[in-house]
Amino acid sequence: MQFKNSMLLLTALSAGSAVARLNGHQRRHAHPKHEVEVDPDVLTPALPMITHLPDTEAEIEPRAVGDVVSCTIDGVLQTWINNWSGEVSSAESSAAAAVPTTTSTTTPTVVPTTTAEASPTEVESSVSAVPTGGGGDWYTYPKDGSFCTEGFGKRNYQSGQPLGILWSGNTGIPWGSNIIEVKENEASKYRNIIKFEGANKEDWTVIFFNKKGPDGEMTGWYNHRALTFTISPGQNKYVAIDSFSTGGWTAFPGTDCPLDQNGGYAATWGEFTVMDAPGTSSWDVSCIQAQNAKKTIQGMKICDHHHGQCSSISNGLSKMINAYTSAEAHLDGIGGNIKSEAVRLLVNLDYAD
Repeated sequence: MQFKNSMLLLTALSAGSAVARLNGHQRRHAHPKHEVEVDPDVLTPALPMITHLPDTEAEIEPRAVGDVVSCTIDGVLQTWINNWSGEVSSAESSAAAAVPTTTSTTTPTVVPTTTAEASPTEVESSVSAVPTGGGGDWYTYPKDGSFCTEGFGKRNYQSGQPLGILWSGNTGIPWGSNIIEVKENEASKYRNIIKFEGANKEDWTVIFFNKKGPDGEMTGWYNHRALTFTISPGQNKYVAIDSFSTGGWTAFPGTDCPLDQNGGYAATWGEFTVMDAPGTSSWDVSCIQAQNAKKTIQGMKICDHHHGQCSSISNGLSKMINAYTSAEAHLDGIGGNIKSEAVRLLVNLDYAD
């Protein structure tokens, strides 16, 4: 998910080039770097472009007899085994011929094929198993299934935009109003929540940014701040992110943010793309910026509370799990990916393992 081509993209944009991708890394990390030639290999599409957004009508997938079919009905996940092959036997045809034509078309076994579109292909949401409650624990969902948008600015996301390296998503109007800090007792009311746990020994600063900056270019991490806060040892902070947003945060001890030679944030990053269900939301930890700038690599761990997927880098890059370093900059799909009603991420700063 890392915006790994950011150091190349401004040059690529001037040449009218664009890279399409399915999810995550390149879509979120398209680093523009000034006065750098574009490597043609980098601009080779890794995956086919998504041509429609998650909120458009999904195609119905065929189901074989014995397949498990899942569907969210009125906010509750329903599951059953398909027992209809799509073909009518001769005995069934004879029986149907003997029944009046006014009722011969109403057979309940056809129902699964009309709802199969809700079956995810990645980590499946288990909404029915998630505790609900407004104002309760941060990881719960609202009882009525209605998520809060209070505090967010107006969305500037256009439905129908293709996903790819140039996809900027919702950056809020005004810019950055799609990312807000909320109180602990209000967190569960929002669709996408990230909980931060403070470092062990000192205050840390966290800076959030959108992939696309307020100038409309892919410069969101060049001294642009959608949200900034300080978190102390033993303290927790909660951040709500509006749907269809793509961006990241950088975290570091003290108040002086490490920068690269172009002024980009060069501490360890957390990255995210959050979509409405049934779209895929994703996240990862990345130290590409810090490595390229030869800065200290801070530890960070991001885990999905409900599904258990994690991405982590230990202090000093002593250990890495499902995360991005400069060696993985050309890869895609690293980090967490879920299809879920909502996102609940837990972040540990100054992570050491």
